[in-house]
Amino acid sequence: MLKSEDSLKEAGIVVEIAPLVSTECPFPSAHKRLVRRMDLRIMPILSAMYFFSALDRSNIGNAKVAGMNTDIGISDSQYSTAVSIVYATYLPFMLPGVLLMMRYFNNKKREYLGCMVGLWSLVSIFTMFANSYGSLIACRLLLGLFEASFFTSISLIISDFYFQSELSQRVSYLFAASAFSSAFGGLIGTGITKINSGLAPWRYIYLIEGLLSFAGSFWMMFGMPNTPEEVAHGEEEMKVLEWRSEQRRLFMMKDGDKKSEALAAFRDPKVYLSTIIQFCQDILMYGFSTFLPSILKSDLGYTSLQAQYLTVPCYMFSGIVFILAARISDKTRIRGPLIIFLDLFGAVGYALILGNTSSGVKYFACYLICMSLYVPGLNEAWLATNLAPRFKRAVGLGINQTLGNIAGVVSAQVYRNPPKYVLGHAFTLGCIGMGIICSGLSTILLVRRNKANIRACETGIDTRGLKRDIGDDSVEFRFVT
Repeated sequence: MLKSEDSLKEAGIVVEIAPLVSTECPFPSAHKRLVRRMDLRIMPILSAMYFFSALDRSNIGNAKVAGMNTDIGISDSQYSTAVSIVYATYLPFMLPGVLLMMRYFNNKKREYLGCMVGLWSLVSIFTMFANSYGSLIACRLLLGLFEASFFTSISLIISDFYFQSELSQRVSYLFAASAFSSAFGGLIGTGITKINSGLAPWRYIYLIEGLLSFAGSFWMMFGMPNTPEEVAHGEEEMKVLEWRSEQRRLFMMKDGDKKSEALAAFRDPKVYLSTIIQFCQDILMYGFSTFLPSILKSDLGYTSLQAQYLTVPCYMFSGIVFILAARISDKTRIRGPLIIFLDLFGAVGYALILGNTSSGVKYFACYLICMSLYVPGLNEAWLATNLAPRFKRAVGLGINQTLGNIAGVVSAQVYRNPPKYVLGHAFTLGCIGMGIICSGLSTILLVRRNKANIRACETGIDTRGLKRDIGDDSVEFRFVT
C-alpha cells in the first residue's frame, strides 16, 4: 500500500522532487555559492554558443538585405527554399544526435559539443564563397546537419545541473542570447552595408560571424564542465551536491529499460501538447526573425540601412522580456498561464500588422510580437521540468524539437509574398491561437495529474491506471503547471 505524504516526509523523503530551495539544505551559504558557480561556469558558455548557433542560422536574412540574392542570381522563391532547406538535415539528426551524446560522450560533453560548434562555424565561413543557388543549398544542408542536436543537447545538460524550479531562468539565458544574436546580426549588417572593398558586403557577414563562432568552439571544448562534481569546491559543496541529488531523485533517477522509457515518451500526451505549442511558437519565432529585415524594408518602406538597425531594439526588448518572464515562472512555478498571457500580446501585434495601419503603428506592433517571440524557450523548460527519468526526458525533448522545428520549413514557405506577407502573418496569427488553446489544455492535464498523485498518496490507493511507477509516473512526482 502507498504511504501518505506525511509519512513520506517523516521518513525523510521529500515529495516535491524539485522544491524551491529552503532551509532544508544543510549548508545554505554553500548552496548559494555552488549555484552561483554553476551559473558562472556553465551558462556563459552555453549562452554564447547558442548565440552563435542562432547567428549562423539566421544571418541569411541579413545577407539578403545586403545584396546576396542579386549577387548570386537567385529569386525570392529560391531564397525561401534556401532558408527552409536547412531543416532537411536539421530535423532528422536532432534526436539521434542527443542520443549519441548520451551513449558515447556522456562524460565528454564539452568535446562533443565543441566539435559540433567548430564544424558548423567552418560551414558558415565557407558560405561566403557561395556563387550559385546550388552551392548555397549545399552550405545550408551542412549547417543543418552540424547544428541539429545542439539545442536539445544543451537543454538536457542544463536539466542535469539544475532543479526544476531553476530551469526556466537558465533556458531564458539561451533565448536571450538568441535575441541578442539577432540584434548583433542587425548591427553587423548595418556596419557591413558601409564597407567598400573587394568583397561584397554579404560575404563579410558570413566571414566575420563564422570566425567568431569558430573561436567560441575552443571555449566550449576546454572551458565547460562535464559534471556538477567538476564545479563543486570543498567538502560543504560536495555535501550540497548530495543533497541536491536527493531532492531530484525521481527527476534524475537511473533509467529503467531504455526501450520502455522511449515508448513512454512517445505515448505521453503532454509531449505532444508541448510539441504542438512548440511548432506554433516556432512559426512565430522563425518567421519573424528571418523575415523582419525584409518586412521593415519592403512593407514598412524603410531603407536597407534603416531595416538593419531598426531590428536591434526589437530583439533587445524581446530578450529582456523573456528573462523577466522566466524569473517569474521559476519563482511561481507557473508555465502555461504565463505562455498564454505573453501570446496575447503577439496576437494583437499580428492583428495590427495585418490591418491597414501606418508604418509607425506596424513598427510598434513588432514590439508587441516580441513579447511572445521567445515563448518556445518557456515551453521547452516546461516540458523538461515535467519529464523523468533522464532517458525519457532526452527522447521527449528530441520529439519536441524535431517535430516543433518543422515550423522552420513551413514559415519559409508561407512568407513568400512580399511586400505585405499577408499569408505569413495570417498563418502565424492562427498558430498563436492554437498555441494558446494547447497551453490551456496542457495546464488542465497537469493540474489533474497532480491532484491524482496527491490523492493516491493520501489514500494509499492508486486509481490512475498507469503502467509505469517511476519518474514522472510516480505518485510522488509533482508537475509544474
